[in-house]
Amino acid sequence: MTSYQFFSDVCQLKNPELLQELVKETEVRYIKKGDFLVRAGEPQPDICFLAEGLLRGFFLDANGKDVTDCFAFQCGTAAMAFCPSGAENISPMNIELLEDGLFFCVPISLLPELQAKYPEVTQFYNRILIAALNEHWRMKQVLHQYTAMQRYQWFLEAYPGLVDRVSSKHIASFLGMSPVTLSRLRRTMREQQA
Repeated sequence: MTSYQFFSDVCQLKNPELLQELVKETEVRYIKKGDFLVRAGEPQPDICFLAEGLLRGFFLDANGKDVTDCFAFQCGTAAMAFCPSGAENISPMNIELLEDGLFFCVPISLLPELQAKYPEVTQFYNRILIAALNEHWRMKQVLHQYTAMQRYQWFLEAYPGLVDRVSSKHIASFLGMSPVTLSRLRRTMREQQA
């Protein structure tokens, strides 16, 4: 897939002049499994859109424990952490590749210029922000209102097939439980299905 096809077909951007500018400014990056798209504390100079692969966002809690915040595997996902205002795009979290990935990366510094020239960019950016807000709000509800079993069942439905691609440790962390609890839930589900 070319960057033109990606922004046109996946991102649904239609203005030919905008597409040409994006193609000119886009860097295609291939990142290997185990490598980082960005590390916490580093500047995040680009908006990187996932075309292929699987990644997870994580941070370290007050005790230095690795906490998985999100997974991304859908083509078109903006793979970047939210940077607080005035933070000069310093990433508050790590983004690690769990499978080899292909990204289309656009400099964040280009965004104000594109927004001024093309209203479509602001609409697209707003769609990304709203999707991220909805996803994180849903996750907050799941973590605080569901039992451990309900959280795991939700994960299986919301992230089909991911259970076979991601380590149990990362899934347990994402769902706010210990790996032992997750193992126990899986055993209970197997026994119920037998």
